[in-house]
Amino acid sequence: MYAIYFKWKVTSGHERDFEHAWRELTELIRDERGALGSRLHRCADGHYFAYAQWPSELVWATQPEPTTRMVELRKQMRACAELVDGPLQGEVVADLLVTAAPD
Repeated sequence: MYAIYFKWKVTSGHERDFEHAWRELTELIRDERGALGSRLHRCADGHYFAYAQWPSELVWATQPEPTTRMVELRKQMRACAELVDGPLQGEVVADLLVTAAPD
């Protein structure tokens, strides 16, 4: 498995817009590009970070060009936030994450 990490500083008052755009974009990438999904986290300092998994680096690297909607959603995210770290990329060497049932 292959993983990618990003961290953003979201402008105060734009958290919901950022979360919505991130969710829709992530669903499109998962459903149309072969990603295994992602998790978005909010830190105590207001920053957000996400960790996405892919079956392999090859699947990630050979994606087709983004759709018009994907480009729009990325623009929405950039309007709400500044990327402060990432992308960091690498092969998963150990995976101890347990998927819990939704609340």
